[in-house]
Amino acid sequence: MPVHNMMEEIVRNCLKDLIQHKAELAALTDKQQDDIMAITLNKLPPKYVSTQRGELFVKMQQSAQVSTDIYRELTHAIERVRTTD
Repeated sequence: MPVHNMMEEIVRNCLKDLIQHKAELAALTDKQQDDIMAITLNKLPPKYVSTQRGELFVKMQQSAQVSTDIYRELTHAIERVRTTD
């Protein structure tokens, strides 16, 4: 398994969740979603893993505070992207 940042998967899933639950976000283009991901990931600490065991550990360690931080940063990034496009 190659080294990768688990935070990308977590943020992507949270963004998908927001898009599913907020109708006004359904119109976001792929480019806008990529921009939102990049802005958000630059504000959060990475969680690198190289094994499935490490991946499981990161997923189990994800706390309510981390989720709150992710959704906060996603909200800021969405506003930033929507006001600049």
